[in-house]
Amino acid sequence: MIWIAAALLLAGLGFVLVVLFQDESDNTQPDDVITREKNGKAPAAIVEYLAENGVELPALIVNASLALIVASIALSFILLPLKLAAMAFVGILATAILLVKVTGNNRRAKMLEQLPSFINQVTRRLSAGTSVENAFADSVETLEAPLGTVMRRVVRRVHLGFDLHQAFEREARMNKINEFDMLATALRINEQYGGSIRNILDDIVDILRMQDSGRRELAAMTGETRFTALVLALMPPGIAAYTFADNPEFLTNMWNNAGGQQMLFLAVGMQVTGVLILWRMVKAIG
Repeated sequence: MIWIAAALLLAGLGFVLVVLFQDESDNTQPDDVITREKNGKAPAAIVEYLAENGVELPALIVNASLALIVASIALSFILLPLKLAAMAFVGILATAILLVKVTGNNRRAKMLEQLPSFINQVTRRLSAGTSVENAFADSVETLEAPLGTVMRRVVRRVHLGFDLHQAFEREARMNKINEFDMLATALRINEQYGGSIRNILDDIVDILRMQDSGRRELAAMTGETRFTALVLALMPPGIAAYTFADNPEFLTNMWNNAGGQQMLFLAVGMQVTGVLILWRMVKAIG
């Protein structure tokens, strides 16, 4: 059994190394997602799922993560009893999905934090007489990730023949950020009917800053509620861990009994359901 586990781990490590050397031999730039869409090595379904959640990762990291997840699940079914392995399988998948959600939310929040200062740079260049496309292209040069990655992709699409508002509309769909749609609408109106795009962009900056101020105020007002939800979510697992550390025979006797196993599975199911309900409640007020 140990040899099988070691072989699986070595196979997973070998897969990661193969992907690493393949990725190093590829000359694609890190932020060139248009090229990665053509030459990417990650499974299309996984890349699409990550994109729907606002996460962009190199093919190396995606494939390495998949290898680790598969190896962990395989080891769980080899080394653990079937029921525990099934629980570990659900736990591993739930953890991976949670990490994707958290990463995507953090990435969106970071981009929204960078967006007002970026638009301010664009308006300053517009005031100097630069065209709209050149103002965006020049402002991208010193912009850091993650917004810098997105804006470089926007500029690249414009160079490939897209209209600026079309490039922003595509990014709005990919990253699920409504503020990009707002920018795209402003640019489309300016392209079709003219007017002062600089004034419109200044108004958008004011709106973004008002939204950020409102989010911060709401987070401060709901801080106690969020902390309470966190305590309620962590208390049952904490009590179970303390009980197992203080009196391991209590839980092992329950697990060795058919009725005890049913009670434990019921408790885990109720805990997961409660955490999901609390998460939805906190998300609704946030």
